[in-house]
Amino acid sequence: MRIFNIIRRTILSLTALFVLVLTANVYFVYVIVEERSPSIQTNSEVVVSHEDKNVGAPAVRKKVSKPKQTPVYRNATLSATQRIKQKLLELSSNYHKVSLTYKQIVSQLLDDLKLSMEMSTELWGTARKWVGPREIVPKRAPHLGSVLRTLCSTKIIRAENAQHQGTQLKLMLTLLGNQKAVFKPQWYSRSKVIGGPVYAGKDRHNAEVAAFHLSILLGLRRSPLTVGRKVNLRREVMPVATNDLLETFYQEGNNTCFYGVCYFCGPNQPVCAQKDVMEGALVLWLPSKYKLKKHRSPWQRTYKSHTVARWEVDDDYCMRVKAMKLYDPNTGPRLLDLIDAAIFDFLIDNGDRHHYDVFENVTNSMVLLLDNGKGFGNPHRDHLDILAPLYQCCVLRKSTWDRLQLFSGNALSTSLEALLHHSHIAPVLTSLHLKALDRRLLFVFATVEMCFEQHGRKKVLVYDAVR
Repeated sequence: MRIFNIIRRTILSLTALFVLVLTANVYFVYVIVEERSPSIQTNSEVVVSHEDKNVGAPAVRKKVSKPKQTPVYRNATLSATQRIKQKLLELSSNYHKVSLTYKQIVSQLLDDLKLSMEMSTELWGTARKWVGPREIVPKRAPHLGSVLRTLCSTKIIRAENAQHQGTQLKLMLTLLGNQKAVFKPQWYSRSKVIGGPVYAGKDRHNAEVAAFHLSILLGLRRSPLTVGRKVNLRREVMPVATNDLLETFYQEGNNTCFYGVCYFCGPNQPVCAQKDVMEGALVLWLPSKYKLKKHRSPWQRTYKSHTVARWEVDDDYCMRVKAMKLYDPNTGPRLLDLIDAAIFDFLIDNGDRHHYDVFENVTNSMVLLLDNGKGFGNPHRDHLDILAPLYQCCVLRKSTWDRLQLFSGNALSTSLEALLHHSHIAPVLTSLHLKALDRRLLFVFATVEMCFEQHGRKKVLVYDAVR
């Protein structure tokens, strides 16, 4: 028995020693791995992710040290924005003068926005005929006001979820005459300032309305017809709603609410009307003969605070983009379209165009200016990195440049306000957002001047036959 006890104690002692040695080894391996980790230093070599080789905007990941986090350096973005801000201070006084020519453009558009005929479902056919490979609205559209008024007031005959996999709450409404339109509800008041990153918050319905009017003002007629509309949910929508949509409606006090069906939709994120009346943006659906094809933007953000995209750190990034056939300026207008879109997005402060749409199987299709709801979130900030396609490529349609200059001297805000005055949900924008447009336009002027200085006016401005 004594021998047995000695053997048992010996085995227990050896077991304890083995556990102690094993623990120590694991600890030292952990320390060595941590010390040799190559992703701790912000300035160490970057890790490139090739998630989507189709368009080529790979993410560049830089991890930060622990426990104290150091900032992620976006060298190309920072250096460009500093140069643009400096150029802004040196801008010629001509960019602050008013060009009276803009009044002719505004006068023509106001004529188009007037009612030219009685509301009729036959106008849906008129709007469909307008759409072509390079425009959604023609340069002269005398029935535009009548189409928009019809969109504002025509009876709703069916309401359903616009998309089950999308991230934003939308309704697909079918109007009398079998015309489809997407309804985006109001989430915020006009004066609500959206903090955080440029893509923060939910879609702003008034941004969709303002963006459409700005697109025709700037001659970028690539945004679908959009109006502000107030609908009575209980009287106009619920009686014609599909069962899956109707199940998401409920009453909260005196207000009718719903949450719809989408990726982020749920009972914890409802949108509520004022009693039964809900304001929103109604976007006319494009003709069914045009099928949309989605592309990832070369200047897509990573949407991660400590992960940068290659375009944010590579001063020569545009050369990589132009090396691809899709964006070669000698083979088509796609790159120039993206630069037009970047200027447009910067003016409205939309930093969320991570993908863009074109018409499938259409030669030289325009880049459509769809989904502008992330615009006009914060009138106090100007996200200059939205202009990256412009300041990195330093090419621009001369027609776009000429049009922008017509609205110098604060004429852009004055003109847009005049167009929006006739909206059913006027005032569409606050005075702060209107002033931000004029301020941002000066930044665009400064960016182009910087390109002129670097490359010369003749190399920057392109006489593009495909407008």
